[in-house]
Amino acid sequence: MQLKKRDEVLAILAAIIVIIVGVALSSLKDSIKRTIDYHRKPKKKKEPEPEDDANKLRPISEYLSVDSGFSPADFKEKLSNLYIRMQDDWQDKDISELRPYLTDPFYAQMKRQLEQLRKDGQTNIIRRPAVLGTTLMGWRQDGGKDIIIAQLKTRFVNYIKDDATGAIVSGSEVSEKFMTYEWTLTRTTGVKTKTSAGVTTQTCPHCGAHVDVNQTAECPFCGSVITTDTFDWAIDNITALSQKTK
Repeated sequence: MQLKKRDEVLAILAAIIVIIVGVALSSLKDSIKRTIDYHRKPKKKKEPEPEDDANKLRPISEYLSVDSGFSPADFKEKLSNLYIRMQDDWQDKDISELRPYLTDPFYAQMKRQLEQLRKDGQTNIIRRPAVLGTTLMGWRQDGGKDIIIAQLKTRFVNYIKDDATGAIVSGSEVSEKFMTYEWTLTRTTGVKTKTSAGVTTQTCPHCGAHVDVNQTAECPFCGSVITTDTFDWAIDNITALSQKTK
C-alpha cells in the first residue's frame, strides 16, 4: 500500500514538473520570438529637434522689409573699418573711442582683458591687419533688439611683448595669422538706418540733451554713457571660429 501511494506521489510530481517545464519552454519561445521580431522590425528614425525660432536666422535680404535704408554693402564696409580701428586701439590699450560701438557687457569684457595686459606689463602688438572678406549670415529679432550675425575673414601679425624688456612673450613678429570671426551686432528694434558723415546726433536717454556721438560715448551734459545700440548697431560679441598660421 505504501509503495502504491509513493508511486502516486511521484506521478503527481512528475506531472507538475512536466507542466512547469512546458510553461517555461513556452515563455522562452515567446521571448525569443519577440527578440527576433524586434530586431527585424525597421527602426524609426529619430526626428530632429525643432530649431528654436528665436535663434533662427532670416536671410539678410529680408531685413530690407524692416529697414528700407539698410545697405548690406555699406554695413560690411562699416564692419571692416571698425575692425581696423579695434586693432589699433587694442594695441594702444585704449578703447575709449570704441565705447559707442560696443554694448555694455562686451565693452566691460574687453576692458578687463586690457587691464590684465597692463597688470602683466605687456602689450599685444598687431601688425598689418586686414579684412579679407565679410559675410552677413542673417538676422533675427529677440527681446526688443534686431540682431545681425556676420563672419569676418581676417589676416594680421600678432604677438605679445614685455613692456620693460621688449622681449616677445608669445606669438611671432613674422608669421601671419588668418582668423575667421563671428560678430554679433545688435540694435534697438524699430530704429532705421540714417545717412551719416561720421557723427551721429542723438538725444540722450537720461537727460534729453542733443549729443553728437563720434569720439565719445559720454553725454557732456549729464555724464551718462550712451551706447549706439539705442540708435545704431553695436558689437555684442566676437567669437573666433577658426585660425590658420603661415
